[in-house]
Amino acid sequence: MDFYDEENYVPKKLDKAKNDMFEDEILEYKVVTNDYSGAAVGKTAQMSILASIDVQSDSFDPMEGKIVWETTEEELKTGAFFKRFKKGTIYRILARRSKARPRNGYNNMFCLEKVIEENVTDERLLSVLNEYRKKVTIADDDLGEFTLEKDLEMFEGSIERDGKRIILYLEVDKDDPETWKTAHENMKRFISELDKRDKDIREFSAEALTDLANDWLEDSLEEDEEMQEITEEDFAERIELSEISVDAEGSYIVYYTDDDMFWGHSIEVHGTFDEGIQSADMVG
Repeated sequence: MDFYDEENYVPKKLDKAKNDMFEDEILEYKVVTNDYSGAAVGKTAQMSILASIDVQSDSFDPMEGKIVWETTEEELKTGAFFKRFKKGTIYRILARRSKARPRNGYNNMFCLEKVIEENVTDERLLSVLNEYRKKVTIADDDLGEFTLEKDLEMFEGSIERDGKRIILYLEVDKDDPETWKTAHENMKRFISELDKRDKDIREFSAEALTDLANDWLEDSLEEDEEMQEITEEDFAERIELSEISVDAEGSYIVYYTDDDMFWGHSIEVHGTFDEGIQSADMVG
């Protein structure tokens, strides 16, 4: 089973998995793609869809899903697989449907055999696309407006602090407004305590990562160049807050820029409201 990618519910090696995962029968479907670009897991490329129609029975299925197909090393290297399907477009395809009864958009899969036609007209699928494209926002007198990025399942907003823009994300279930409300309340709490949280995160990150920063500094020096060691105080002062993400469960992720101590990588800090700061890592 090592050819499965359980997090994304798609086979990393589609050629080995498709007979186990998909029906033998090849049928015609109409599908409408979303506005988010495709992706790949191993050699399996995928494109998300918003809804589908079984052409044989003319039955409409409002469940989201994905088209999967085997791609090549060259297409992966060049990114050509991104161009296989256009965003926000209705297609007629021949495909094999996943055997498992779909529970959600992750395992509602169509194994592509052939694209028959693109830019198809279908009022049912067009209605889904138009609804999907409607702007959804949360307004806030203090934090401003958050806009829902449906494909990423998060609201995005921003604030200004000390003349710099900080991006704010609310991680939500896009179909559950209760999670929107709770995540928004959690963000308001985080921002109301930002001065103290920022100070604590800087100190935690400095303690966790200053030695690593000095290792990177040493590696960057010329042979006869003298090293000016970074102190924890230096580290804490140099990093800059850039992004804050919270969810409805009370977890948060905070990102800082590194002032080139890690050659342009980011510092990622995880924590929860109940347990406080849990980890700080160099990422990217």
